[in-house]
Amino acid sequence: MSYAILRTAKLKSFGEIGGSLSHTFRTRDTPNADPLRLGDNEHHGPTSDDEIKAAIKALLPDKRRSDAVLCIEYFIGASPEFFAQGGDDAGYFGAAREWLLQRHGADNVVSTHVHRDETSPHLIAYVVPRDGEKLNAKKWLGGRAVLSAMQTDFAQMVGLRYGLERGEEGSVARHQTIKEYYAHVQAAERTIPKVDFPSERLVLEQKLFSETVETDADFARRVADATLKSVEPLIKRGSEAGQIAKRERAQAKKVGALTKALKVAQDRIGILEAPFEGLSPDDKDLLTRMLASTARRMREAARVITGWFRGISQPRSGEDHLIELEERGTGVIHQIPSSVAALDLVNANVQPGDLIEIYSTSARIIDRSHDRER
Repeated sequence: MSYAILRTAKLKSFGEIGGSLSHTFRTRDTPNADPLRLGDNEHHGPTSDDEIKAAIKALLPDKRRSDAVLCIEYFIGASPEFFAQGGDDAGYFGAAREWLLQRHGADNVVSTHVHRDETSPHLIAYVVPRDGEKLNAKKWLGGRAVLSAMQTDFAQMVGLRYGLERGEEGSVARHQTIKEYYAHVQAAERTIPKVDFPSERLVLEQKLFSETVETDADFARRVADATLKSVEPLIKRGSEAGQIAKRERAQAKKVGALTKALKVAQDRIGILEAPFEGLSPDDKDLLTRMLASTARRMREAARVITGWFRGISQPRSGEDHLIELEERGTGVIHQIPSSVAALDLVNANVQPGDLIEIYSTSARIIDRSHDRER
């Protein structure tokens, strides 16, 4: 599952604006950018530092507070797997730009820039936060409720059109700033070994009865899958369990902006550090098979299908209701047996064509728009 990413930064001086623009136009060293791919970047609006600064100055009122926000910097991206799996980045960033123009007005969106020379493509935008003839950044970024509404609106108006979900609504996790994001990317590229462990703990939307980051079953399934791929050579080499665990910990630290996620990851790493020490080959083989069995059960428990609701069939005696849906992206028709999930949908007044998400023991409606793009 891939997620839409939207972050903002308040720029209160032309020094801060200039620092951001030097990154945007690559006039300063950008270690995480590939110079050979510089030509893949796109720029809409003024195409130099000085032109953008002049455009911002022209929009500022003569009288303003000394600590006023002169410009909002937007960072818009998506989960890495969206791009890795051939997601329509041109369409996504084009829709994101239209969203900004509608949100702030075309006159106030000074420029937008799509960077494709970094590991994960993203869009940077510079917007003067005018409200009429005055500066009013609070209107756009003022408080948790406003920011949450902004995230929801962006996900609904842009993300869902490209199969991207909103992050967990109401999460207590603190979002990284744009500056922190780049710092973590650069630090990760310098220190994180290139292994196949999960690179991040996914952030989910609010579920029916709880608010949670990625479910324990889902996260554990991905960690277990990656671990099992390393267990066989680990057994052959005997004492390398500690080294594998350290690499797991390094990957978990990369996720460190989510404190809760980091703790869960470290708990799982702790389980992996010692079990192989002092075990005979037969005991190691038994432990490996136990891990494989656990991973299979977790995969089944974490199974999620997203698609358009078609109907619920009445069960025969002693059987579950069958929920029929057309899977998003594949068009495959599924019949999911779950009376508990069926009750969730009935209570939510589900209608044919609603976009729904079904877990092993629950279901929810994602979007009630029946005129969907497939």
